[in-house]
Amino acid sequence: MDGVWDPAAVRTGEIEYARAGEHHIAYREYRGDIGAAEDIVMVNGQNFPMESLRDDPIANRLLEGLASLGRLITFDRRGIALSDPISDWETPLREQWAEDLAAVIGAAGCDRPTVFSWMSAAVARTCSVLHRGLIGRMVLFNPAAPVTEADAVWMSRFGEQMERLRAGDLAGPQPDGPIPGRDGDPAYQIWNDAAGRAGASPRTAERMETKGWSDPPIDHARVETPTLVIQRSPAQFMIPQEYFCRAAHEIPGAELVDLGDGDMVPFGLGLDDLLAAISQYVVGEVRLPSPERQIAVILFTDLVGSTRRAVSSGDAAWNQLLDHHDAVSRHEVSRRSGRVIKTTGDGILALLPSATAAIHAAQAIRAGLEEDDLAVRIGIHVGEIDRRGDDVSGLAVNITARIMATAEPGQILTSAVVDQVTELALAQVGPRTLKDIDGTWVLHTIE
Repeated sequence: MDGVWDPAAVRTGEIEYARAGEHHIAYREYRGDIGAAEDIVMVNGQNFPMESLRDDPIANRLLEGLASLGRLITFDRRGIALSDPISDWETPLREQWAEDLAAVIGAAGCDRPTVFSWMSAAVARTCSVLHRGLIGRMVLFNPAAPVTEADAVWMSRFGEQMERLRAGDLAGPQPDGPIPGRDGDPAYQIWNDAAGRAGASPRTAERMETKGWSDPPIDHARVETPTLVIQRSPAQFMIPQEYFCRAAHEIPGAELVDLGDGDMVPFGLGLDDLLAAISQYVVGEVRLPSPERQIAVILFTDLVGSTRRAVSSGDAAWNQLLDHHDAVSRHEVSRRSGRVIKTTGDGILALLPSATAAIHAAQAIRAGLEEDDLAVRIGIHVGEIDRRGDDVSGLAVNITARIMATAEPGQILTSAVVDQVTELALAQVGPRTLKDIDGTWVLHTIE
């Protein structure tokens, strides 16, 4: 039966070491449901260290979700974080890393585990070919595939972007980048940068990336392990979504789940959709960690007359205005240590650390949009929410949306709760009724 699972049951093991030839490979296990028999071994992407995953709330929810299936094993490949450095730069890295994976599976005592990989270098696939029968099934998230002549254009652009990134020219949020859903989260940016530094030195990271592209590609026809491919990437990203689906068409008998538009990392936009697809494939039912409840300051915005403006402006011009609205909103929210949870087509849903910060952000958003003759209505409320990875829900969210809908063009409305937790003077405009919400509500306006 589909449902939620209590992550409080997760038990974290100590760091241990497997031996892959002369190399020591660090790994750690997380034991979840003791009644579940599944072993999941995760292959991290890029040079991401296993220990950093516990320091981000969404990445930690990923660990909890996978551990709910039984036992989760995480590890650092050679050259990454706690494991030994790479000593052989001649042998293809994916073959060396495949031996690391095999060593961890053996040391942890796994019996034909599921390997979940968000690693583009085909480590899991290579291990399944070199050690047939060792892996029970594979779940590949956005797997790389052998490139063709048709990929030349985006590969050239991608190479240029990587050079700019290494040169420090791409600092800060990238609206057309691979992780747009979390670009407005300053805490995520700090965590992700720290994880990159902990994973590998700049010289080692660059050398691994260069060699990874020059090593011979995987031959998918040799893969015999049952495989699920999951694709999710931004529609506007330079690498087409078709590329990340390619492995599903080339691996014999592979299945494909296309999650569509979203962040390319597993701890990004739509985490629970990813966990649902994995658990359905592995145990035949959807298993998700229970939502986290917390008190939050919620802010909703809505552009007034957006449909009429879209008709008069045309699609291209209107899309530019929407992009401007999103950019202004993300900037004003993030500079006050808040986070834009999602866009709503012609508005945003954001969480702020305090009512005062939310009000200041709302005033700045309104002023910034007025310069382009855009009117916005904004609602603010403080209440208890349910957090499921990167999304939020609950009655307080619905109340905030209804408060926003009550506002006039250019007006910022707050609930009486906000008046009690901010030092700013607010003018009462209530009581009002809110659609589908019981009772009458005392509201306040902000100049």
